[in-house]
Amino acid sequence: MPKNTRPIRKMKPVILVLCEGETEECYVDFLKQKYRLPIKIVSKIVGNKINSRLIARYKKELVLSNSENIDCFLMYDADVQSVVDNLLSCEEKLLLSRPCIEVWFLAHSQKVPAKDFSSEGCINMLKKRTPWKDYKKGKLSFEQQEHLWENRNSAGKNITHDQTSDKPFSMMKDFIDVLEENITP
Repeated sequence: MPKNTRPIRKMKPVILVLCEGETEECYVDFLKQKYRLPIKIVSKIVGNKINSRLIARYKKELVLSNSENIDCFLMYDADVQSVVDNLLSCEEKLLLSRPCIEVWFLAHSQKVPAKDFSSEGCINMLKKRTPWKDYKKGKLSFEQQEHLWENRNSAGKNITHDQTSDKPFSMMKDFIDVLEENITP
């Protein structure tokens, strides 16, 4: 009689996110908790300091076996062109937001205006919305986290993904899509 064999479990890919600031780290950590996926966050890497060798070093630290799949993302603000140019030279998936990550948070509440504005202007617009009135960079309250979670799929419709113009954009929907694909039912 043949033994009952279990089906081979497919390993979830390990997701590596390199980012610059505390706000990005806080947001990715929140997503990591919600999606319950193996996400490694490396923050406080200045965008113009990042290179392929540094990325390879962080990837090597995560490898448990030769067959392991590591998806690497570079999450940065796209307000400084020299940083964007440096990131484009790396062969990883980019998660850029112009002028800052808060534009992605704003897209969870409203359609983002197609006019150029600064990071400070973006944060001021965000603070006019509920539950963002008491927003502080690098921290997300429980209410803000719940708002981001409940509106994560609709936010992509409220902001452009076109990074060729000087208008506000965010590529964070690409990251949400990857996370959604990797959750197990």
